[in-house]
Order: sequence, then structure tokens, then C-alpha cells
Amino acid sequence: MFRILFSLLFTCLFFNGLNAQTDANTNGRLTVQQLSPADANLHTETAEVEGFARMLAALKTAFAEKDASRTVAYEAYILRAMRDETDQMSVKATAESGDASSLSKIRLEKMTNTLAAFEAHAFDPAKPDAAARDFAQLDEFLKIMQEELKGANDKP
Repeated sequence: MFRILFSLLFTCLFFNGLNAQTDANTNGRLTVQQLSPADANLHTETAEVEGFARMLAALKTAFAEKDASRTVAYEAYILRAMRDETDQMSVKATAESGDASSLSKIRLEKMTNTLAAFEAHAFDPAKPDAAARDFAQLDEFLKIMQEELKGANDKP
């Protein structure tokens, strides 16, 4: 009797494990390696925009809490992300032609101007009005990134 129960239990656990493996492989979620190059690029761009938005929100929170070390760290991340995005836009603007290129060049110019304003920048907790203007510029930068991402999503 004990052998039969043990065999039945073992068989159930074995097939349950096989079923779980099958479900894990067919859940419809692909890894970046399984995506087409265009989809992988879109996935990377989406992650960059989402990461920038999260870090901008964290920067605003750190500034509001007057946490200088976190503010400096998040501002450094934001600045690095702005440089990367501006470099990507520069390559994209030179590679494209036509109306899309002129739109990309306008966006690139705005992004470059914003980046230049933040190159030697530091948030001063004693100047909340200046910080509000700075955050508005960063929000505009994020908006441009989102517009570019939307444009990339709309392409066939």
C-alpha cells in the first residue's frame, strides 16, 4: 500500500514538474535575444525612457527631501542619460533624410541646449524657484525622448 501511494505521489510530482516547465517556456514572453533586431532596439529605447523617467522622479523626490547625496547621484545619472540620448539622436538625425530628419534635428537641438545647460549644473536647495525651472527643462527633455520613442513605435 505504501509503495503504491509513494509511486502515485512521485508520478504526480514528476508530471506536475513537466507541466510547469512547459508553461514557463510557452508563456508568450520573449527574451531580448529572441526578439527581432528592430524589436530589441525598441525594447532598449523603451527601457531607457522609462529609466530616465524613474530617475527624474527620484531626483525630484530627493530634492524635495533635501537629501544632497541622493540629489547629486540622481543628477549624475540624469546627465549621463542625457548625453547618451543626445548622442543617439545625433546619429539618428544624420542618418535620416526628409521631414522626419528635420523633426529629429529640431528635437536634437532642443536636447543639446538642455544638455549644455546641465553640464556644470548643481541643484541648490536654497533656490526652489530655479530648481522648478530646471525640473521643467528636464521634463521637456523627457517629453522629447517620449516623442522620439512614439515615432519609433509608429514606424513599420
